[in-house]
Amino acid sequence: MNFGKVMSLVLSYFGITAFAKDKDGKSVLLSAQEAELKEKYGEKFVESFKKDLAEFEKDGAAAEDAVTDEVKAQLDAERENNAKLVERIKALQEAEKEMKATIEKLSKEPGNEDGIMITGELTNGEQMAHKFRPDMSLDHNKWLDAAFKGAAYSGNTTIDTTELQREFGKYVNSERLQIMKDLMGTTESIKYMSTIVTDKTEVRAQQAAIDSVLQQFVPFWTPKSKSTFTPLTIKNFKCKINVQIKPSDIMEDILGYLYDENLDPQDMPIVRYILYQLIFPKLAEEREQALAVGVFKENTSATSDGAAASAALDCMDGYVTQLKALKTANNDKVTWLLDGEELSDATLLAQIDKAVDQVKPLYRNKTMYIHADPDLVIKYSRAYREKYPWLKNQDGEKVKVDFTNFTFAPLEGMRGTKVFFITPKENFKHLMSKDPQRTSIRMETNHYNVDIMAEWWEACGFWLAEAIFAYIPPEEEEEKESSQAGGV
Repeated sequence: MNFGKVMSLVLSYFGITAFAKDKDGKSVLLSAQEAELKEKYGEKFVESFKKDLAEFEKDGAAAEDAVTDEVKAQLDAERENNAKLVERIKALQEAEKEMKATIEKLSKEPGNEDGIMITGELTNGEQMAHKFRPDMSLDHNKWLDAAFKGAAYSGNTTIDTTELQREFGKYVNSERLQIMKDLMGTTESIKYMSTIVTDKTEVRAQQAAIDSVLQQFVPFWTPKSKSTFTPLTIKNFKCKINVQIKPSDIMEDILGYLYDENLDPQDMPIVRYILYQLIFPKLAEEREQALAVGVFKENTSATSDGAAASAALDCMDGYVTQLKALKTANNDKVTWLLDGEELSDATLLAQIDKAVDQVKPLYRNKTMYIHADPDLVIKYSRAYREKYPWLKNQDGEKVKVDFTNFTFAPLEGMRGTKVFFITPKENFKHLMSKDPQRTSIRMETNHYNVDIMAEWWEACGFWLAEAIFAYIPPEEEEEKESSQAGGV
């Protein structure tokens, strides 16, 4: 668009015939006008317009002279064409409205055997918008569809595992990112950790945090030395699941689930049911336990021709295990709370007050959680209620230690350990792989069974020893359970 047209549009927008002039007779955009133009057309347009304006007037011409009769005629013609275009757009919008109404009507009617878009709820409560379409022509889907509608299925009642495997492959390919995300879903303790995305077999802090920057001015370069911190090594572990399922044994369970959840067979295809109702819930439970109290043990009994699978708690060193190993190794960089004391129900309130007072001054004003054995939190809450029966807990289940920024965070994986610890979230780490190829999930057939296999890397641990404030019961101090001796 030439400058004359732009000038005409700008003048029309402000409802004026000319701009204000400076002492040299040059056009000036007022601050309010410039701000309005930036809001409507953007800063780039305004800067370009100002540049063109100055260029047009550099030889003494008035900017308003750019709006010639020819320009006015062209603009009038364009307005007429635009009016016709608006009418066409309105007609298209009406047609689109009718089409949407038709689509909405058809979406409520049964689909054909080519497949139906899945709807329903994800495990995180978000609405699904899946690309995957279950193939309703497959025998297992026909059986489920007929049974759900109360009809007798006259076809083959034996599940064709090859068909199921093929459908599982399509499902994983179309929903891979969401499946991998849910495979490595956030457990109860992970939400209190900060994530490190890495493919290294172990990680270690390379640089301590900046602890001070302010100093008196002198005309020389005087960088402040960093405090000495002790980085801890966090080992990464390769984990897997190998689950064998006989599809014919779960068909009635799926049918019951559909009735209970008021879903159609298309809403919960068998391949999704296997992952989200049979495998992932149990996996989340066992991951939470392993992340807390797991003790890595090399599976030396496994052979290529088949052998014993390892226990869930053998696949990694949990954070409680690492704390116990640091205590056993007499790591004096960690602050050991109530060192050598047994917790007592009668003195628990005073002991917790004493423990939080032992946190270093640098960390006392931080908002942090006291990660603890849930049984310990219950005992503390009951003791507090008994001592102060007139006080009401305004925060519900949240249990905050008086006169501190510390709140109890009971973690199921710690139940029975009698352990509690305090550390900033940035010091409590969760490791996961950044390479999608290092995380996989697949299905293979085995006669009447299907085998579900998945592999991934995962671990947790602590970054700096000085930022850990932990209580380990005296009877646990001598136990040497960890394979990594605290990662020091």
